[in-house]
Amino acid sequence: MSKKEKILITGITGFVGSHMLDFLAKNSDAEIYGLKRPNAQLKNIQHALNEVELINGDLNDQISLIKIINKIRPNKIYHFGALSWVTPSWEMPDIYMKTNAIGTIYLFEACLQNGIMPKILISATPEEFGDVPAELIPINENTRVHPINPYAASKAAQDMLAMTYFASYNIPIIRTRAFNHEGPRRDILGANASFAYQIALIERGEKKYIDVGNLEATRNFTDVKDIVRAYYLAMEKGDPGELYLIGSDQIYTMKECLETLINLSTCPEKIEYRVQNDRIRPTELRTFIGDFKKFYNKTGWEPEISFNETMQSVLDYWRDYVEKGYY
Repeated sequence: MSKKEKILITGITGFVGSHMLDFLAKNSDAEIYGLKRPNAQLKNIQHALNEVELINGDLNDQISLIKIINKIRPNKIYHFGALSWVTPSWEMPDIYMKTNAIGTIYLFEACLQNGIMPKILISATPEEFGDVPAELIPINENTRVHPINPYAASKAAQDMLAMTYFASYNIPIIRTRAFNHEGPRRDILGANASFAYQIALIERGEKKYIDVGNLEATRNFTDVKDIVRAYYLAMEKGDPGELYLIGSDQIYTMKECLETLINLSTCPEKIEYRVQNDRIRPTELRTFIGDFKKFYNKTGWEPEISFNETMQSVLDYWRDYVEKGYY
């Protein structure tokens, strides 16, 4: 009788990690483990605590990772643990680099020191490409890396480390860069989550305007549930050492995202918005559109959830959040 597969998810209490847990709980019979900090909030995974064994640790603590990897000895690791918001990275570039790059070294070294070679999925970011000239759009796997914010620089370093550890030690690492994905549980540091949260407050008469930043940026958008399914297929079918861009052909400006959410509200005619300078980043990626043929051809994955469905789920999530008085 074969033993059950063991899967470790870093960043399990976050946006993508919690949705990955949901997917694996329904589609895998593996034993699922989650790395979390001792003081982490569990609201994103409260509904699924019986599906996972949580283990305290920190990507910035090498000793904890060595002990965790020795205890679990996972067959697969979905590595989502990271500092992932762009704007704060200008204020704290050091901890972004330590967590996203050095923390990844600690994870890889923990595997090597324990003598195991799990398949590892790295979730990097297309922010690494920087502000790509219009003539080079859509972005593909061969587009040059040119980060223009500290977050992107830290994730580019993580990505290069993944290449290095695959080349040097043959750790079977799958590298991915997923374009914008949305859904319930994203923190309000994200633009669409912030819009939806403010709309929920306006619907209750507790706010008058939506405060926004730059609305001209253009992005691909994919539902987070489609993205975690894509990560699963990347892990199952992807080739170690390869890079895969993941996303959909649903392309919108941030202004169109905002207007979609307003139109889904209960009082669209009453909602106005205003640009706040403190919400505009020092550098901005204007057009951020990808070519995903390599991943489609390798895995057969296609997005299934429409943009409007995603925006509705985001707004409903924040309505429920406000209704329960969490703000």
